Amino acid sequence: MNDALLAAAASAYRAALISAGEEVPPELPVSVPVALPRRNEANAVGVMLVRLPLRAPVDDRLERIAAQTRIAKVAARAQGTLELMRGPMGAHLMNRLARRQHLVGGFITNVPGPREQLALAGAPMTHLWPVAVLAANVRMGVAAVSYAGRLSCGIQVDSEFIDGAAVAEAFGRDLALLSR
Repeated sequence: MNDALLAAAASAYRAALISAGEEVPPELPVSVPVALPRRNEANAVGVMLVRLPLRAPVDDRLERIAAQTRIAKVAARAQGTLELMRGPMGAHLMNRLARRQHLVGGFITNVPGPREQLALAGAPMTHLWPVAVLAANVRMGVAAVSYAGRLSCGIQVDSEFIDGAAVAEAFGRDLALLSR
């Protein structure tokens, strides 16, 4: 599922670049969090870099992404997380560097949620919607969450530069193709 999400996101990023009047490169590097073994009952997250093929047909795109993630997940888990980034000083430093970064063009995340429906104050929670990260100089983020047998996706864009409707159409089309 993660690879299919990344393949559909590649189409969305392509549409974002076109709507912003930018040239579409062959690949776009994105940051994807990877779950690490828990330490002291806290979630630990590493990061893998995935180069989304933006010009490839959807089936080829999926194969190329899957080949990357098989290797990148292992490497990200072996590297772990930077201890410096855990505290406020590290976060401040990272925020300053991130404003000028050219390493990634987007953030994509997929979080497994509860398998059963939850209730809040006795009322059933029928949907769970993820909110993607927009930070530093990144203008688009994609997030997915599974909840009670459903997958919900959220795409956040900087609407000053990107046509959200074009992005959503491209993403939805390719996600539907990949889910067959």
